[in-house]
Amino acid sequence: METMRNWCLPLLLAAGQLALLWSGPFGTPGGPALLCVAAAVVLETVGSSRRRTAPVRALACTLGALAVGGPAWPDGYLGLGPLVALYSVAVRCPVPVTLRAVAAAVGVEWVLAAVQEHRGPALVAETALALGGYLLCAGLGEARAQWLAGRLTAARRLAGAEHARRLAADQERRRLARELHDVSAHHLTSVVVTVDAARRLQDSRPDLPAEALAFAERTGAETLTALQRLVGLLRDTDSPDHRPMSGRIEELVAGFGRLGRPVTARVPGDLAGPSAEAIHGIVREALTNALRHAPGAAARVQVTRAAGLLRLTVENAPPRTAPHRTAPAGWAGDAAWPECGSGRRRPAAN
Repeated sequence: METMRNWCLPLLLAAGQLALLWSGPFGTPGGPALLCVAAAVVLETVGSSRRRTAPVRALACTLGALAVGGPAWPDGYLGLGPLVALYSVAVRCPVPVTLRAVAAAVGVEWVLAAVQEHRGPALVAETALALGGYLLCAGLGEARAQWLAGRLTAARRLAGAEHARRLAADQERRRLARELHDVSAHHLTSVVVTVDAARRLQDSRPDLPAEALAFAERTGAETLTALQRLVGLLRDTDSPDHRPMSGRIEELVAGFGRLGRPVTARVPGDLAGPSAEAIHGIVREALTNALRHAPGAAARVQVTRAAGLLRLTVENAPPRTAPHRTAPAGWAGDAAWPECGSGRRRPAAN
């Protein structure tokens, strides 16, 4: 297909020149002049076919063809190949190269006009006409080059935007995966730990199993709500949930306090948004691990604002007894957070 595009216009110009040669109003040159015109047509056609791959060489060939065919048949040789080649030079080469090409083409035209004994006003007029034609072709080629450059820039920007969109989608999937882990693993961990603590302490605290069941019910409902919220985010990311979370965090702290450990909390009353969701998950994770690794120890939860940030502090006292290290049945022992529950600090953007 590209080869056809390269040869289509040169062959069309050659056909027009041959038609003018055999049946035109200027007669037919004879002898050596006819051979020169035929050689010029062949040279121009071959040179113009390379205007897309080697535009400067194509211009040189067409100017050579003009230098051969023009003097051989001054009245009938068209010599349109240099105009086409100069247009290709302007499209594919820098501006300095184009200016030198225009100067070369005008110089050849001036020499041919001088050889044909044009003097004075006739020489000036013919040179000016050639200069105008070549400048017009060069201007059209430069405009085409600017259009192609703008199109290439737009294509690159579109490719960059598409790449950024794919990266953003990958990051969002990873964020949702982490959120799903926090919602499911940490919530269910607290349920498992609570039920295990109730089972171990049911002799000394008969009311604890009922509290553990109620806590497990609330946690399951919260887990289901959080998962439904994540599904909603997948469906519509433009409608974030800004419901206050302070009450839910205080209720979570109170639930751990009912398990036999003193837990105090200082939380602003207007927490909302993704940062409050993160604080809720971190508090649950920290208190769950404190309950596992420091049973019976007092804990403190504090959320403060500083310089546009939310700072969360969860601390616990030393355990009253040796840490219980035997994992309950059905629990994966490698799911532990070594820093949680003892001086854990993690800032979250407000």
